[in-house]
Amino acid sequence: MKRIPFALFTLFSLLLILGLTGCSRTIDDVATWKAKGNIEKLIKALADLKVEVRVAAAEALGELKAEPAVDSLAALYNDSEETVVLSAVNALAAIGSETTTTPMIAALKLDYPEARIKAAIALGQLKATSAVQPLGEALDDREESVRLAAASSLGQTGEEAGSEALVGKLNADSTDLRLACVEALALTGGDTAVKGLMGSLNDSNADVAKAAITSLVQLGGTSTPATLEGLKNDNPKIRSGSIAVLRGQKAIPLTGNNVIWYQLARASVDKKDGIDLGLVKTLVKIGDEAIDTLLEAAAHNVPDFREHASLALERNGNAAVAKAKAAANANASSSAKAWFKSRNSWSGAPSWRIDLWSAVASLNPDFNLDQAKAADLQTQGRTAFNVIIAPDFKLTRAYVPLLINLLGDQTQPPPLQPDYDADGIPVVKKAVDRFRGEANQQMAKEKLATTKYFPTLPLIVAIEDSNELIAGHAAQILGEQEEKRALKPLMNVVAKKIKAGEQLTTSPFYTALQKMEAPESEPLLLKIRPSAERAMHVFEHKYTGVRPIGAETTDETGHYTQPLTFRLGYIDNGRVGKLMVTFSKDGAGDWKPTPPLPDTLTAQ
Repeated sequence: MKRIPFALFTLFSLLLILGLTGCSRTIDDVATWKAKGNIEKLIKALADLKVEVRVAAAEALGELKAEPAVDSLAALYNDSEETVVLSAVNALAAIGSETTTTPMIAALKLDYPEARIKAAIALGQLKATSAVQPLGEALDDREESVRLAAASSLGQTGEEAGSEALVGKLNADSTDLRLACVEALALTGGDTAVKGLMGSLNDSNADVAKAAITSLVQLGGTSTPATLEGLKNDNPKIRSGSIAVLRGQKAIPLTGNNVIWYQLARASVDKKDGIDLGLVKTLVKIGDEAIDTLLEAAAHNVPDFREHASLALERNGNAAVAKAKAAANANASSSAKAWFKSRNSWSGAPSWRIDLWSAVASLNPDFNLDQAKAADLQTQGRTAFNVIIAPDFKLTRAYVPLLINLLGDQTQPPPLQPDYDADGIPVVKKAVDRFRGEANQQMAKEKLATTKYFPTLPLIVAIEDSNELIAGHAAQILGEQEEKRALKPLMNVVAKKIKAGEQLTTSPFYTALQKMEAPESEPLLLKIRPSAERAMHVFEHKYTGVRPIGAETTDETGHYTQPLTFRLGYIDNGRVGKLMVTFSKDGAGDWKPTPPLPDTLTAQ
């Protein structure tokens, strides 16, 4: 073999180097190929030794949406240069066809956060259903921005399968992530989403809770059953959120049991203290069909539910008794059942009112009767007084019967000890308790009167108790409250006393009946020798717009059958006047002004 001369070899090598250099790609070449749409040369340029060329080629292929380049671009994930990898991911995202789904899923595992974010966003734009699981896994990415992008894209897929992963992050520390997941669940939907969103109504962040309401509204009818159930939730934020959702969906219940729960939930979150009597009346108007639901509400953990339902049941009257008793026997706690079974020993019992009231009260899950306090109250005297005045004593339904009994406490101190014994020797006196039952009567009356609503039925029953003190105090309390449900029992008592010939002018029953201001009680009131209050009442009804300011009598006989004269003071259009009025008993036994009151008042 002939040897090539060294000079010739050197020349050949130089020409080869110059040739290779002349064939090297440049960014300008990439721009030219892009302009001509030469995808083949751009794909080859992805393997160029120069980083800038590979980047430029990837960007060009992305702008051309060159699907044939998908595999070659995905191969750049192994490139040693970050800028090249990111360019490849961006190019695949720009191509945005179904063929890019697999490499986009793979990009969720790349080392570069920017690449993972881009991939997550692209998969959402593709609505890639096959990416649900990988996107769910990306919710655990170490970078917050990736997690947020994954949550949003899971929503964009619209796949119910994504709800489980999203719900799994509703307790995340990141408020932004919880918010993103809540918003995405509106799009993935399903029972899992609804359940998770209901829990988010109680989120510690107001924006997240508000977004949960919006998402549940957006889910429409699929969320309605859960929000109706949410009305019963122990948590006020969930109840409030459920109300907002139903309003947003224009799905406020108007009939059936759900309207009861809706109204109770509304009252429990309206930020108003006390009882809404308008709501109670609404519940009563529903009728017998509401009884079962009201009994369920009377046993609820939410106090507002219990109080409104209990009062509505009490106003339903006799119709609710049987079901209430059955519910108490079936569902009350052991201590509440024992209390319920003792009801026939209470003042005025037996009575359907006592049966109903005690049955409903025993359903309270917080029912508590301190046996030591109960025993002390039953003992009456100083022992009971100490219980009532204690700062920790709170009057609940459980203690009402005991306080009603205290209205009749007749405890008297022992007789005074003599100063000397029979032999004239001074007696060493022992300290004795001078307590009188009147103190317990007054304290019990104040407690029962202050707690306006829930003692009503037992007090109505007590009006007809054989103990005059108990009955009289009960009548006085209910008269001051103008409790119309007490009118019939009160009239019964007054009628019996009139028939028995009792003098009722200063009677609490007479006073209470006057305060009711019921037209049907007028025939009874006419049969009683009038008090000063009655005289002013008669005057006021005769002269509309004239205000009586006092009535004084000059009667000194005190005889129940004798006429009675009052000097009535009044104010008429700013003018102070007086009128002498004499009441006499006519042939029918009615006490009326004699002569009748003049039609018009004249200055006196």
